[in-house]
Amino acid sequence: MSSKTNTRGRRIAVFLSIVISVAILIALGLRLDWTILVTEFGKVKWIYVPLLIGITLLTFWIRAIRWRHLIPSGENVSRISLFEATMVGFTATFVLPLRVGEIVRPWVLSRWQPVKFSVGLASVVIERAFDALTLIGLLGVTISQFESVPPLVSAGAKVMAILAAAVLVVMIAAYLGSSQLIRLGERMIVAMLGKKFPILAKNLVDMVEDFLVGLRGISSARDLIWSVLWSMTLWALLVALYQVGLWTFGVTPSWWVGAAVCVMIALAVAAPGAPGFVGTFQLGCVVGLTIFGHTEELAVAYSIVLHALQMITVVVLGFLILNRRGLHIADVAKDASSG
Repeated sequence: MSSKTNTRGRRIAVFLSIVISVAILIALGLRLDWTILVTEFGKVKWIYVPLLIGITLLTFWIRAIRWRHLIPSGENVSRISLFEATMVGFTATFVLPLRVGEIVRPWVLSRWQPVKFSVGLASVVIERAFDALTLIGLLGVTISQFESVPPLVSAGAKVMAILAAAVLVVMIAAYLGSSQLIRLGERMIVAMLGKKFPILAKNLVDMVEDFLVGLRGISSARDLIWSVLWSMTLWALLVALYQVGLWTFGVTPSWWVGAAVCVMIALAVAAPGAPGFVGTFQLGCVVGLTIFGHTEELAVAYSIVLHALQMITVVVLGFLILNRRGLHIADVAKDASSG
């Protein structure tokens, strides 16, 4: 009975996620001038495509290197295996529903390297925490850079960036075993948010506590510091990716526009949607570009080109890796889901 309930629940979740993506695409489609959209595609400077593909692959290599520092005794784990597992995991995310790639990645690594599945899965959770903190900091800094933003919003953005840094300090202090620094960081969070946003403050403090155990799974302070540095490098490369994407369409704005687009895409794809972030990715691009006065037609054309390049690059390489390893994506996903 429980198995049937779980299966029904998954099917409902898949159906709803697809409905959300289709609704987004229909809503965007109804707002577009299709003649202008076709014109925007004609502006693409294909000379930038190799650079976009190169940056995309580099971001996945950086993810693999960072992952190596998050796994206990990661220095004994092959970088190539980490990269291949990362590519296979994201391939599963692009072609299968419910973000199954998040568990496929540590599962295939556990089959290729002496890393337990539970350990790999825990490291992915910590990785997501680093990404969330970096994203919050990037969001705060990016918003505060624009003069058109209301002072209250700009102040709030700066607070977000400071909070992200505070949480990161608390996490590092937790790893180093400094209880005084941990409590200081938590008090900073409460002092800054406690009066106006008590629930948010409590959730942030709880998040810190929840990740303490996982952080202590990292082998050394050196690995922790490298994890932070690689996270920052990764997001800098993602900003560069979306900025070069704008150059591809002959648009040369401030790098902060590329950062804003990066942030909006990251926030949008965090919402439920169809496999491969279809629909949600487009929504993130439209929001990120239209707030700076660009047309929805440019934003949609931009989203289609960038999204297609990323998906093709990842999926083709992912399937090549699976073929070389003698695996099938559906079987891998099924085995990973069953533990």
